[in-house]
Amino acid sequence: MTDMRTTHRADGHPVVIVPSSNYFARLHVRLQQRLPMWVVYRPVTREYPGKWVARMHVTLPEPKVTRFVMTHDTLPELRAMLPVGLTQMNRHPADVPEIEEVWL
Repeated sequence: MTDMRTTHRADGHPVVIVPSSNYFARLHVRLQQRLPMWVVYRPVTREYPGKWVARMHVTLPEPKVTRFVMTHDTLPELRAMLPVGLTQMNRHPADVPEIEEVWL
């Protein structure tokens, strides 16, 4: 098992710290029936200013944002943390400006 710990952002929201990206790979496999995807946000989000962010979303039975988040200082390092075997999709013109890309 991984050595997870919980901390809180300045606004009081809990943040789960996971020291290994293997946790996210196992989580992604476990949620395959819910069609998980990772949305990558540019380092301009209110919650994580200055950090690149990947947040897991599930699409079934209805689209839903999860609490699972990875952050890193650089986009290449954040991409390296994503589960292996995903396919990168460029941002859709209708996406909010903070979204860089999506990984399925």
